[in-house]
Amino acid sequence: MIRQIIHKELLENLLSFRFILSLVLIILLFAVSGFVFVSKYKQQSRDYWEKTNENAEELSRQTRQLYRIAFYKQSIWREPKLLALCTEGFEKSLPNCFTFNIFDSDLPKVKGQGNFTLSNFSSIDWVFIVSVILSFLALVFTYDSISGEKEAGTMRQMLANTIPRHQVLVGKYIGVVLTIGIPLFIGLLVSLIIVVASNVAVINALDWSKILIIVLISFLYLSIFILMGMFVSSRTAYPANSMVMLLLVWVVLVILIPSFGRIISEVSGEAPNPAELERRLAEIRTDVWSNSERYGERAGNWAPNVNHPMNNPPARARLWNASANAQNKAREDYHNKMMAQALVGRNLTCYSPTVIYQRASETIASTGINHIVSLQSQIKEYQAELREYIRGEDAKDPLSLHLIFPETNSVSAWRTISHNPVDFANVPKFQERDLALGQSLKLAVWDIGLLALFNLAFFAGAFVSFLRYDVR
Repeated sequence: MIRQIIHKELLENLLSFRFILSLVLIILLFAVSGFVFVSKYKQQSRDYWEKTNENAEELSRQTRQLYRIAFYKQSIWREPKLLALCTEGFEKSLPNCFTFNIFDSDLPKVKGQGNFTLSNFSSIDWVFIVSVILSFLALVFTYDSISGEKEAGTMRQMLANTIPRHQVLVGKYIGVVLTIGIPLFIGLLVSLIIVVASNVAVINALDWSKILIIVLISFLYLSIFILMGMFVSSRTAYPANSMVMLLLVWVVLVILIPSFGRIISEVSGEAPNPAELERRLAEIRTDVWSNSERYGERAGNWAPNVNHPMNNPPARARLWNASANAQNKAREDYHNKMMAQALVGRNLTCYSPTVIYQRASETIASTGINHIVSLQSQIKEYQAELREYIRGEDAKDPLSLHLIFPETNSVSAWRTISHNPVDFANVPKFQERDLALGQSLKLAVWDIGLLALFNLAFFAGAFVSFLRYDVR
């Protein structure tokens, strides 16, 4: 009997005017999303490779002397993600340039964003279309699923044939899922065809796997609104009342709560102040140099001749490294406070399935804040790798003092690091890595579980309400 109910629901929906409008709207939005992404991705890729090649060329010039590699400030640019097609995750407002050498890292910066006024507009990606447009359409197809049939008298006739109510509920649910799935799949196909035909990038097996998972999460998200619509419809006697209630709930869950994230972030704690960071760095330098003797005798002294009796190279190396490490810790704490403030608002708005869905999709696609966190972690690993390479090459030079610390005067006059040339082919180069599928799923499993709980709660509510629903 469920098959007949599904067929009835699907046929009624497909022949309705609201389905035709939905189909046209969704296909148009996905097509626009594809064209906008292709244009943006081409420009971002061109800029990325231009900056990356400039950094590699400058790094190759430093190989004339090993110590130059240690002191050279590399600029690593965030690689544009193909899966930003699915969810960009506010990447345009996040840092895209990371500058560092083996001793310290500058704060991440936002550079080369083109027309800065465009950042005020939301991107039309897949997650935006699903979370806002399709979620509303799910309510449009379900607001009268129970109360509408009661008003028309068809529900009374159906249940007069002793059809179990749970079969009616499941049949209606599957019918709406299939109805919503048709424009979604066609829209996704149109968007993918535009991207593939443009030849802007090759979608590899990992990307296809992540796209499939994002699509499945999208259905899990839309299922919440389908069940919500059926639940509210089974609690009201008239479709008009159901639509008003659902519209109010949709505005709160999809528009208001996600928008409150920024407000909550701003009021939840004091924003880190760049002036305070500079003051803290100055205090660190003053403290280290005022107490230089704790790093060894004559650590604060320096003379051009390394053999001068006032010099103590090992102690001076400890002093400079202590200062650099303390300043790096202060910068890292500052950046962590900024990230924590951004995450507080998002974590507190997880009452909205829209926020959870966006967060899960960004995690799978490795975009948004997750992309920044992963990139910074990889840069720290690369710093350590490059430092070990320099330490190993420096050990081969008998003229070097083998003291790696960030003082340019000492490295020039004392030869604390080797001045010998090295082969650029052997110098470690930074290469950004995407998270493996298993790692992405592990990070997103909590959000996926929350979406499943929302589904379970609304299904239970719809089931109990429909069992008690008076169809007369």
